[in-house]
Amino acid sequence: MGSSMQDTKPKMTRVLALHGYGTSGEIFRSQTAAFRLKLPKQRYTFSFPNAPLPSAPTVGVDSIWNQNPKFYAWWPVQSSNTSEIRAAHDQLDQLLFESKEGPFDLVMGFSQGCSLLMSYILYRYQEHLTNPQLVDTKFELPFKGVMFICGGPSLPVLQDLGVPVSERAWEVHHQTAALLRKRTEKLKFKADNPDTIRRGEGLWDEVGDLIHDPTTKKHLRDLRDVFGLDFTDERMRKAVGDLGEIVPTVHVYGGKDPRWPASVQLAQLFEGGMNERFDHGGGHELPRTTECSVRVAELMEKLRRRVEGSDDREEEGLRN
Repeated sequence: MGSSMQDTKPKMTRVLALHGYGTSGEIFRSQTAAFRLKLPKQRYTFSFPNAPLPSAPTVGVDSIWNQNPKFYAWWPVQSSNTSEIRAAHDQLDQLLFESKEGPFDLVMGFSQGCSLLMSYILYRYQEHLTNPQLVDTKFELPFKGVMFICGGPSLPVLQDLGVPVSERAWEVHHQTAALLRKRTEKLKFKADNPDTIRRGEGLWDEVGDLIHDPTTKKHLRDLRDVFGLDFTDERMRKAVGDLGEIVPTVHVYGGKDPRWPASVQLAQLFEGGMNERFDHGGGHELPRTTECSVRVAELMEKLRRRVEGSDDREEEGLRN
C-alpha cells in the first residue's frame, strides 16, 4: 500500500529563479511569493540564487527591502560587452548543472534575469547550429520552459549574433531605460519621505510620457518594425530560427512599465509555439493582487503541463 501511495505522488517541478539587477535571490523570492502561494501544494520547488557580482542596489530597492543589505548583478548594468554576458552564462551553467536543487524543469527571470536567459538560449542555439557534430541532432536546453517577467532582449547580444539593430531600436532602449529610472527615483523619494504619499496615488499611474500605447497592438501589425527591430529580416530569422517552437515561454509584463516595448520585443523573439502573454496592467513589477497572482499561477501551471506533456484540460485547483 505504501508503494502504491508513493507511486501516485505528483512529480515535483523544479524552478530556477533569476533575479533582476541590483536585487537578490531573497528579494525575488519576496516579489514572487503571492503567485507562488496560488500554485498547487507539493508540486513545485523554487531555487533563488544570488547573481555572482556584488552591486549597488537598483534605485529604490534599498528603500523597500532595507533588511537586505547585499545586492547583486549578473553583469554591470550599463555594460554592452558581450564577453561579460557570456561570463554570466558560465555562472548560469554552474547553477543548471551543479546545483543540488536541480536538475531544473523550468526557469524564471525578472528584468536582467530575463536578458540572461534570452542570451543564454540564443548563444546555445547558434553553437548548436554551427557545430558540424550536432547538425543532425535535436537542439536541447538544460531546462524545458521559461517564464519571463518584465524582461527585454539584449541588443548587444543580437548585434553580436549578426542581427541588425536599428538606430530607432537603440533610441527606444535608451528612452525607456531613462523613464524607468525616473519612475524608480520617484519610488525611492516616496519611500524615504512617506509624508509625501497621497492617498490613491500609484507609482506607475503617470503614463503621459510613455513612448508606447499598451491599449493597442499596432506594434505587431508590421513585424518589420517592432519598436525598431525587424523580425522579417533574414538575419533575425537566422538568429532566432524556430526557437519559438522549441522553447515554450510565458511572458508577464505591465502596460504602465516604461520598458513595456522591450518586453514585447522579447516575446516576439519566441513567437511560434507556446507563447503565452499576460499584461498585468501595472509597471516594472509583479503586482501582488489576487487577480494577477492567480493568472500568473495559471500560466505557470500551463507551462508545467506543456513541458510534461500533460493534458491542457488537467485540473489542478489553484489555491484561493
